[in-house]
Amino acid sequence: MTGTPFRDTATKLAERMDYISMSIGCDRVRSHGWWRNVVVFGAWSGPGESRVAPPPPEAMTGIAKLFGTTEEHVKAMVAEDWYGVAPASGPSGRVQRLALLIDRLSEPDADLVESILRRIAPEA
Repeated sequence: MTGTPFRDTATKLAERMDYISMSIGCDRVRSHGWWRNVVVFGAWSGPGESRVAPPPPEAMTGIAKLFGTTEEHVKAMVAEDWYGVAPASGPSGRVQRLALLIDRLSEPDADLVESILRRIAPEA
C-alpha cells in the first residue's frame, strides 16, 4: 500500500463512478468537487492556492457508507492520509477494506476466495 489508503479507495471508486455519484453515495457529506480534488491532488494539496482539507467527524458515516466499511476504518484512513499517522500494528488497509466483504460471504464462498488467494499469492 502507498500510505494513502483514503485516496487509494476514492481513486478505485472513481474508476467506476463519477464524482457526482460519489457525492450522492456518501449522502452528500462531501461535494463532487471535494472528491475530485482528493483523487487528483490528495490530502492537503489542491489546485492553485486551495487545499483539500480532511473530512469533518460528522462526515464519517456517509463516507463509510460510500466506501463500504466502518466509520473507524474511515477515521484510520483519514489519520494516515492527512496526518501521516498509521496504525502501529494490525492488518493493512487493503485487508481492512476487504475484510467486511469477506465476512459477508457464505462459508463455501469464503473457502473459494481463500483457495484462489492461496493459488495466486506469491510464496512468503
